[in-house]
Amino acid sequence: MRVHLENIVLFKNIDEETINKIENFTTEHRVSKDNIVFYEGDEPKYLYLLVKGVIKLYKTSSNHKEVVLKYFHDNELIGEVANFEGMPYPATAKAYSDVEFLKIDFEKLKEVIFSNPNMAFNIQTSLIKKIKNLENIISTNLVLDSKERVAKYIYNHSEDFFETKNIEIAEVLGVSPETLSRILKFFKDKEIINVKTKFADKEALREFF
Repeated sequence: MRVHLENIVLFKNIDEETINKIENFTTEHRVSKDNIVFYEGDEPKYLYLLVKGVIKLYKTSSNHKEVVLKYFHDNELIGEVANFEGMPYPATAKAYSDVEFLKIDFEKLKEVIFSNPNMAFNIQTSLIKKIKNLENIISTNLVLDSKERVAKYIYNHSEDFFETKNIEIAEVLGVSPETLSRILKFFKDKEIINVKTKFADKEALREFF
């Protein structure tokens, strides 16, 4: 448990005594694929840290369609904005694979945060990244067409794009897997991306959005 706590941004450069305190009100959990970790509207009593697997965060539209906001992977915090804002979870977290995660009692964690300047700074950094990610999702889905969305995604995620499943990318971008495949073929034919060598011509991609 200690290793996982020390691996996340929130607890970077935190002394051993503080980590020991946090460990005392942290529990380990396992959830199998397709089960819910928390629902949209739930009260944020715990801070969730994904240890292993993939969790999908999504909202449900008025016509019951899932709108994927993000896929979370190892050593990522899930939904912490709701914790720090004191608001219900704005989206549902679902196990996309079998997952292991930690639940940290947030009320007890706040007591530790208030006495630790390093943690306060780490929180600020983490929340800014999440807000930027959300703003990017909104602007991408409202303004850009499918090809522009894909180009911008590859441009912004060139390091992990080739390791991410196409179905995950398609859901995040709000396009069908068939549309994504067609667009990726276009970029391959134009030699803008190369899957085998994991190459992406960011300068060429930038021209599409």
